[in-house]
Amino acid sequence: MSRHAEQLDLFEGAAGLGPQQLLDRLNAATQRRVTLRLTDNRVSMAWIDFSGVGTIRVSLDEQYLWAPPEVIDALCSYLRSHRRKEWQLVADFARQIPERPKIVRLPLLRSRGKVFDLKALRDEINSTFFGGKVSCQIGWGREGAPRRRRRRSIRFGSWQAMSRTVRVHPALDHIDVPREFVRYIIYHEMLHAVVPSETRGGRHYHHTAQFRALEQRFPNYPEMKRLSTQLLHRL
Repeated sequence: MSRHAEQLDLFEGAAGLGPQQLLDRLNAATQRRVTLRLTDNRVSMAWIDFSGVGTIRVSLDEQYLWAPPEVIDALCSYLRSHRRKEWQLVADFARQIPERPKIVRLPLLRSRGKVFDLKALRDEINSTFFGGKVSCQIGWGREGAPRRRRRRSIRFGSWQAMSRTVRVHPALDHIDVPREFVRYIIYHEMLHAVVPSETRGGRHYHHTAQFRALEQRFPNYPEMKRLSTQLLHRL
């Protein structure tokens, strides 16, 4: 596997437009001036007002920036034609946008450790692998009781979807822990923000086949797995 980082496509099948790019597309589709407002309004995710003098007002959920090309084409066509079939395609996309989880505000987490600064590492991972598109909090977990015997298992990191929080086990804040391993743990947990869980037979699966395939893109993945076993007995 290449040692060079490979940036992930977080929204598979979607090109991803910037707000100005989308506005330019809409303005190019009609002879009237278009204004664009991006929202997170769950009641009205796509709204167009043709009543203004010389101006068409468009209000869209921000997820339309990641809509498939055929949806954007239909939206542009609708501004010209007002045909119901184009609008139906635009509206159908809104129905498939998943519900946003309720954001739970947590106290500020301790991210700067004795050896590693988790926020700095998170930002590195976000930029290198996710194009800076993943928003999450990060901090060290709580110190546990003193260890009196060898660990059989350890949870190096965790992901809390409701608060979009990554926690890293404080045992990794140690001079003997390779920096790249801490980056791998953060990468693994941030993948949970990207890859949805699956439910089969009433059971929830967080590490799906897609998740495992993306996880293995991390540089030197086999070495990271070897270290996870080695560090279990050293920390």
